[in-house]
Amino acid sequence: MFKRTLFEQDHEILRHQVADFLDAQVVPDHAGWAASRKAPRAIWQQAGAAGLLCRTIPQEYGGHGGDFRQSVVIIEEIAKRRLCGILTFLQSDIVAPYLHRLGSDHQRQEYLPGLCSGQRIGAVALTEPQGGSDLHQISCQAESDGDEIILTGQKTHISNGSEADIIIVAARSAGARGTSGQAESFDMVLVEAGTEGLFRSRIDKTGMPALDTSHLRFDGCRIPKGNLLGASGMGFFYLVSFLSIERLVLAIYAQAMMEALLKETVKLCNMRKSAHGSTLDYQATQFRLADLYSDAIANRSFVDSCIADHVAGRLDNRNACIAKLRSTELLGRVAAAKLQLSGARGFCADSAEEATRDVVDSAVQTVWGGSSEVMRNVIGSSLVNIL
Repeated sequence: MFKRTLFEQDHEILRHQVADFLDAQVVPDHAGWAASRKAPRAIWQQAGAAGLLCRTIPQEYGGHGGDFRQSVVIIEEIAKRRLCGILTFLQSDIVAPYLHRLGSDHQRQEYLPGLCSGQRIGAVALTEPQGGSDLHQISCQAESDGDEIILTGQKTHISNGSEADIIIVAARSAGARGTSGQAESFDMVLVEAGTEGLFRSRIDKTGMPALDTSHLRFDGCRIPKGNLLGASGMGFFYLVSFLSIERLVLAIYAQAMMEALLKETVKLCNMRKSAHGSTLDYQATQFRLADLYSDAIANRSFVDSCIADHVAGRLDNRNACIAKLRSTELLGRVAAAKLQLSGARGFCADSAEEATRDVVDSAVQTVWGGSSEVMRNVIGSSLVNIL
């Protein structure tokens, strides 16, 4: 759809392999996963065997030792098909990098191979019922008690939360203070499935229903201190660093999904006939699609530049927020246009042009990983640095 110079031949070979796997193993069953509100655990193992997981993790831990562009290929192919039941990037580009970069030798050896193979499913638990996207409002407590950490609190809207074998939990360090003098000292704690005091309940959603999303409660969970990820009290610094990557990943997903919707909308308008030609022949339609296409091609260039920056190790947090803000909000505009231009069939669940699902799913993406309002706040508060 757009001319790109980001990828090399091996990336395109991988793209075909990923497409074949998704079309054979995921697409036919995805509607059933949406009805049951989760994907089967076996699909994660199949994805691991097919090479869809943890492409950037070194081979010594079961990964592929590839560059981030390999992850991008996988994210884009999943997004094009509007699949949410197996968002491999949650495991590959969010959970696994935490462990690879912050974990001890023992933690890397213990957890990474399982994440790479799909034998283990991972999750990151940040959001809390009253805190939303604001990390400053985290109230979950991690209290040191001898050789253990006592974890108390709640997390909500956690992707992969019900099925996860290992959960990275952000909790406020009890009695500690951050280096800035503010009470922003956090710990990152690894909680394994089956831990006493861990309670999980699946959340029933209208948007992205195939994605396992859960509420977690930690009722005095006793965690070995060996499950502390990174240094004690440094969790807030870690979160700020890793959220840039997470938001870029979400931007990549939204951009690819948006491009697929835009292409479908143009095709649909060209096929819909009226007394005066196709819907695409109307100037009003052309103007609306021209604006969307222009914004899409400009945003594609920006997202690709952010990808290149991340590969080079110089991703800027502000740019990651801009990419996430623009991609998710433009996705919403394209989804709304598709629904409008589909006419009445856009509201029919038994129609190939049913577009209401895309509108609802796109709305999810302006919230997860930090809402649009939070993105604007981060961007706006950083502008003093351009003076």
